[in-house]
Amino acid sequence: MSKEFEPLIVRKQKSSLQEKSVNIKGTNDFGRTPTQSVMDTKQNNLNPFIIEEIKETPAKKEVSDTFFKATKTAKLSPDVLLRLSTLRPFIEELENEEKSTINDMVRLLVENYTNTRLSNRQREGYNQMYQHLFENSKK
Repeated sequence: MSKEFEPLIVRKQKSSLQEKSVNIKGTNDFGRTPTQSVMDTKQNNLNPFIIEEIKETPAKKEVSDTFFKATKTAKLSPDVLLRLSTLRPFIEELENEEKSTINDMVRLLVENYTNTRLSNRQREGYNQMYQHLFENSKK
């Protein structure tokens, strides 16, 4: 009896990846910029293509403090969004700005409400509470 073991199943250990080849036909055009086909590159027929320069967008107004930057997703109904977008042309303060955001509109509406609907005592109380909460939130 021999002490060497012999495997029951004998097969060649070769990768199946080496056996298969992949041929790509056509171009790899997935975007708006034109690309060259694989066949053109194999023939060393590399023709450069011109990409138009993108115009620089004007500098956005920078928010100096992260406290005023929108960081949370607002859950607004489509009705409220429609009302705000319909109201936008009628707000004089937002006409001078390039792009008014929902935050700008809500800020103006809150200021308008506190200045017109609240009594002097309520307005002073609101402003004091806001200043106190604002100072504590920055710490």
